[in-house]
Amino acid sequence: MGYNAGNFDVAVIGAGHAGIEAALASARLGCKTIIFTINNDAVGNCPCNPSIGGTAKGHLVREIDALGGEMGKTADECFLQMRMLNRGKGPAVHSLRAQIDRRKYADTMKHKIELQENLILRQAEITELDRDEDGTWKLTTRMDAIFTAKAVVIATGTYLGGRIFVGETSYESGPDGIFPAKFLGASLKNLGLKLRRFKTGTPARVLKSSIDFSDLGLIIYMGLFSSFCLFLFLPVGFTLYFYW
Repeated sequence: MGYNAGNFDVAVIGAGHAGIEAALASARLGCKTIIFTINNDAVGNCPCNPSIGGTAKGHLVREIDALGGEMGKTADECFLQMRMLNRGKGPAVHSLRAQIDRRKYADTMKHKIELQENLILRQAEITELDRDEDGTWKLTTRMDAIFTAKAVVIATGTYLGGRIFVGETSYESGPDGIFPAKFLGASLKNLGLKLRRFKTGTPARVLKSSIDFSDLGLIIYMGLFSSFCLFLFLPVGFTLYFYW
């Protein structure tokens, strides 16, 4: 038997890169917002690849930063090494990439969510999504809690119907051994949405003591002003004008 667990302006399903930015943007616009994650320790986890930016994506991170997002700022706070890719080509395709401390990045992002006014973080698996005749959305969790919202953002990422493939072996799972969002997909199909499966790859983790570094080249950090966030290193009192 379900019960009313709360009413919100915006509900965000998933607390990865997209879900975090959507929830923060909504809350900062004054909307009462809730963001759901299957596991609170998986907020901003970056399980597939501990890097931010890269070819094409580096431009996107800076666009998010220009709109007031947190990905670029947090990457600058948590990076291990930065490198500008495609420097042998024209400046239009130069792409900044940061290798990050993924544990620090996740902790930092989660802390920013916890401090954000108008935003609630809730650990729960959303299993069903329905819409009432008045346009209000009902989100039901696996524990039969029912949340209502005027708008819903779906940012489930690799959790939605997630499967692990290792050679010829395949089984249901989310990233890092966390269980997947198994039931939400059927609910979305009932709403008339078409679902497709996309592949992501996880690079191997290697033991540092097993690597012979003597034959490897050294990549030098590019310097203080290699950052995603435009405002991070601006001097105090510096005035910046935008024109378009």
